[in-house]
Formats: sequence, C-alpha cells, structure tokens
Amino acid sequence: RRGGDGVSRQRRPVPLDRSVPDADVRITPQAYDEVKRHASEGYPNEICGALIAARGADLVTSTRRIRNKVIDRARDRYELDEREHIQVMRDCDAAGLEIVGYYHSHPDHPAWASETDSGRSWAGYVYLIVSCHQGTVVDGNAFMTDQNFTKMHQVPLEIG
Repeated sequence: RRGGDGVSRQRRPVPLDRSVPDADVRITPQAYDEVKRHASEGYPNEICGALIAARGADLVTSTRRIRNKVIDRARDRYELDEREHIQVMRDCDAAGLEIVGYYHSHPDHPAWASETDSGRSWAGYVYLIVSCHQGTVVDGNAFMTDQNFTKMHQVPLEIG
C-alpha cells in the first residue's frame, strides 16, 4: 500500500534509538566520495544508504547502498528497502560495525532537511543529505533529530 506521498505504509525496520549526543559528524573522504558517486549514478532520482562506523566509534568509514523502494515519486522521496536494510544491520553486527546514520540525495534541490525528512527520521542517528544538480554533487549537510522527533537540526560536518 502506498500513501499520498508515494511512500508505503508498511512497517519499516526500526533501529534501536541511539543516545548519541549532538556532535560534529566526521566522515572519511573515501566514505563521502562513495555517497557522492552513488548520488551522481542515481540522478535524477533520490538515492539512499547507511553510514557505517566501527562499533562505539564516531568516524564514518564506509557506506552501504540501500535500494530506494519508492518508484512513483523517486525524484523527491525515498524509503529504505526493508530487506536490504536488515541485511546491512546484520552484516554490520557480524563485522563489529554499526550504522551511525543514513544518507540520501536531493536531486536539483538544496541539501537541507525537508519536513518529510524530519518526520521519517530516528533520534540519535546522523542524516547526511547531498544536493545533486544535473548529476553532480554540489553540497552536503548533516542533520540530527531532536529526542522529541519534532525537527531536524543541522550539525557540523567534517570530511577528513
């Protein structure tokens, strides 16, 4: 079933809430390049995936692509494929890694969290949004949701 926004109403696998304080988001250049490459390859549609770090660490060292299951509004909506998401969680757990956040692209729009992004986010996770214009990533910003799930706010993004 799909709602009016093109996103299914089925239950999503919900990761455990993380009690991570707001802090700078650190990502390696290689991991950031993976996100940019994915966004460019997926243009003109939104792409999505997971940001991964060593368990207990705060440096994103890799990413995993997760299929966007939204088809009819893929230019301005995304939803993580549940099966792929669960598999990434299992793979991370087996390797001593953890998902610390998620990323997606905004094709031909700014890298700012929308109301939809805020409403679908989980507390304690970083959300990296990249702006992809005509297939080229031009900007990226990181956000976190407050514990009340009311609004995403920007947090510093450090690449390096």
